[in-house]
Amino acid sequence: MKEIKKHIYVHEIITIFEDSGELHLECEQGTITFNMQNLFNDIPIIYQYCLNDNEKNRKRIIEEIKKIK
Repeated sequence: MKEIKKHIYVHEIITIFEDSGELHLECEQGTITFNMQNLFNDIPIIYQYCLNDNEKNRKRIIEEIKKIK
């Protein structure tokens, strides 16, 4: 039988800790565990996604502020 994958949305991380080469992120839905070597390999694209999203948000906020003037 095939395992059903579950989508987990993490709004806030409550606790972050490392153990035995794994990174654990505790949130309201439970704990998400990453193999740290694989996560390290993914850092460049995660970083790029965060920068891009932050830039879009920054531009939106600046446009909203300009409307107030």
